[in-house]
Amino acid sequence: METNEIVIPGSQLKKLFAKKYEPIIEKYDLRPVEIDILVFLYKQKNADTAKDIIQRKHLSKAHVSKSVDNLRERGFIKITEDEEDRRILHICLTEESDDVVEMALSALKECRDIMQSGVSREDIETTKRVLHIMAENISKELE
Repeated sequence: METNEIVIPGSQLKKLFAKKYEPIIEKYDLRPVEIDILVFLYKQKNADTAKDIIQRKHLSKAHVSKSVDNLRERGFIKITEDEEDRRILHICLTEESDDVVEMALSALKECRDIMQSGVSREDIETTKRVLHIMAENISKELE
């Protein structure tokens, strides 16, 4: 398997996400990374710090910092200090983010349905397993 056989579908998927996110971007004046952060916070109940977002989404510290500031200013998130360690700041969604998250989850489902159309459950499971192994191999090499 050549690397472009993985990269090209990945870039096509990124374009599909951008297309499906357009109505959200236009309606709420958000950047795709900000939408991704809101969805991340919604889905990952035990990962609610900027550090968690940086590590799990593989985003730069500056990107996350700017996005978190913008989301907080817009009222989509609130930030609270950890009760035991004041250096840790927890990020949580506000009710203002509900519609954005709902629209984003719907867009992501559409993307998943498009991507998996005509693909058997068995092939999806095999692909997930293979991609997981590939990701582990890359992570080991980068350590």
